[in-house]
Amino acid sequence: MLASLFPLRNFIVRRAFDLQKLLLAASCFVFRWLRYDNPEKRPWVVGVDEVAANVFNIGEVLTPAIKVSFSRHPFYDYKYDHCPSVRNRFLLHLVRLFYGPVLLGYLVNRSNSFFYVGGSGFLVNEVDGRDYEFSFLRKRSKTIACYFCGSEIRSIKLMEAFSRQHDMDVVTTYQVIAQPFIASDYRERIRYLLATSANRHADHIFNAPVDQMSYIERTVHPFMYFHPARHFRKEDDKFAGTGPLKILHAPSSPLIKGTPLVRAAIKKLKLEGYPFEYRELIGASNTVVLEELRNAHIVLNEFYAFVPGQFGIEAMAAHCALLTSADEHIEPSLPAGSNQAWCVTRYWEIYDKLKALLDSPDLIKAYADAGYGWAEKYSTYEASSRRLRRILGLGGTVE
Repeated sequence: MLASLFPLRNFIVRRAFDLQKLLLAASCFVFRWLRYDNPEKRPWVVGVDEVAANVFNIGEVLTPAIKVSFSRHPFYDYKYDHCPSVRNRFLLHLVRLFYGPVLLGYLVNRSNSFFYVGGSGFLVNEVDGRDYEFSFLRKRSKTIACYFCGSEIRSIKLMEAFSRQHDMDVVTTYQVIAQPFIASDYRERIRYLLATSANRHADHIFNAPVDQMSYIERTVHPFMYFHPARHFRKEDDKFAGTGPLKILHAPSSPLIKGTPLVRAAIKKLKLEGYPFEYRELIGASNTVVLEELRNAHIVLNEFYAFVPGQFGIEAMAAHCALLTSADEHIEPSLPAGSNQAWCVTRYWEIYDKLKALLDSPDLIKAYADAGYGWAEKYSTYEASSRRLRRILGLGGTVE
């Protein structure tokens, strides 16, 4: 039944895409005729779906920018210049069908530069991976930056080949179990098309080349983190206290992040009599997670990825000892010396590495200090802002 419906869905998507192309052309013409262009003020456009606060943060870096998010992130509550208030999923699809191309036609007359976070576009991206959209912008001499964040560009097939070659589980090993649809040939084709359109049209591409292994063939800029300075707290006092050690794990997706292995390690250590408090947060808001991090000593992050991720950055900024599978020897986009900032922990090492820290409390503080210094150097909003602006030719420095 589902197979028989797929051609119909494909037909509908293509006709919707054709309609969007007409709306885009009409919108661009109308807003140009209405003189909605201001040659003296050409802000960056940053969008078009929020991913881990990157749309908001990058928009702040490129201020005055026009921030666009067609969807609301469940863990963040930021304000955008263009964000539909519709919450019903079906209605949101209808709004995007018409609003997306009309908004792009308007913005083409307002901006010379477009910064795409993730894999979404103003038009349907399933047909050609944003190729028509990017071509439309390039014909009008617009600058295009693509900032990829994870599953939207990470090839399942390439990651599976990497997994077999290195005889180890990777982030996609269990992702295809938790989210079977992501492993379909249809989704893989979209990831291929997204990479192809970026290869062909983008002026700048940001990606983690191994952790987010993809069909991108060009040299890429490293993925960046924009953690606000107000969330950096060096809490030396919490390591001098007499209370129990507090261990925190806050997976966004338990199976993909290695939560079953974490629970097994915690259970065994408790049975062995180690005194600590274990806190696990699933589905909590970012505000709650940041508050819990302030009192935590050890953070168990994710154990199949090769970069620390947003939660890892938040943990180091909160002066916690971080256990994670992030590894500079596997992910070349990480700065040299990164492995000294956290306790590199592969998924089969969680019990051993955590036990080693519990046996040596001074080591916990040492990792917390090292992680804090690393995050302060490479992941603050200010440091990443300077790097990003330098890459985009807007001034700034690259340390």
